Amino acid sequence: MVKHQVFALVLGLAVFNGIFSPLVQLVAAYSFLWAPPWLPADPSVTFYLSSLILSTTMLLAAGIPVAVLEHFLPASRDAPGPNWIWALLSLVLCFPAFVRLLLISGVAH
Repeated sequence: MVKHQVFALVLGLAVFNGIFSPLVQLVAAYSFLWAPPWLPADPSVTFYLSSLILSTTMLLAAGIPVAVLEHFLPASRDAPGPNWIWALLSLVLCFPAFVRLLLISGVAH
């Protein structure tokens, strides 16, 4: 796979995690801390922004080890390896979202 395709996989995992993460309700419950007062109090807006916060947080959390690796090994910047590490870490961080999706769909009890 090309580097850009692996990056697209990472972005897809971030979106998946943002939608199905069990932390969406927690982030939405604390929306009074992060939401500006002019924002509509519509639950769909709160869910969308909570999902966006979780997606961005996952991208950053999974990307930190890759950024450290690329800092200490500058030759790895052009290699596809760091992107695969980023994808693997994103997949690991998506595990609670996968479990929640299985519970919602009724596959796991």
